[in-house]
Amino acid sequence: MDNKQKKLIILIHGFNRSAKDMQFWKTQLSAIANTDIVTPDLPTTFKSFESCLDKLEYLLESYKVESYSEVYVAGHSMGGLLAREYLQKKKFPNVKYLVCVGTPHAGSKLADIALMLPFVGKIWKPLHALKTTARQKLTTPNIPDLKIGVIVSINNGDWLGKIFLSQNSDGRVESFSAHASDAQVIAYVNSKHAGMQYDSAVTLLIEKFFCTGNF
Repeated sequence: MDNKQKKLIILIHGFNRSAKDMQFWKTQLSAIANTDIVTPDLPTTFKSFESCLDKLEYLLESYKVESYSEVYVAGHSMGGLLAREYLQKKKFPNVKYLVCVGTPHAGSKLADIALMLPFVGKIWKPLHALKTTARQKLTTPNIPDLKIGVIVSINNGDWLGKIFLSQNSDGRVESFSAHASDAQVIAYVNSKHAGMQYDSAVTLLIEKFFCTGNF
């Protein structure tokens, strides 16, 4: 079966994570027929956001994204921001769905706090792209008929979130930031921020969105 008869799913991990954190999603989403699934491994701990974006583009070149019948993209946390920038840069017309899971579209208050500490920004460079002042403008890929969905968690179960964030958060990203003005559909889950990578309720929502365009 050539690519013209297949679909491609791209799963993008977030800050301080790796492709291993996308394996649960990959396993669950493999139930979608006639699909290839790729989980790029990006340097999202110590390299800049721009370096991560360059690596994403480099790793996906060999997959010939434009040759597939349809392309579906899901990003967790910062992975959603990387997905938006990548799709805006490449503008593949066959990209049909994008879902951002716990993505800080309006920035992260925790990133703002962390960057107030000496040397943090020099070590964990991606934090600069997550601060609230860096996310003043939402990147909406200029792709005809692209449908965007967001999954927002309302479980503030992490100690950092309980100390620094409002109750309306997932312990890392506040709910208002996980929303996006260009999202046509929104789903809510009760899962901690990191836990969304291993939550079957989340993967079922992603699968439904990729198959129907709705949650």
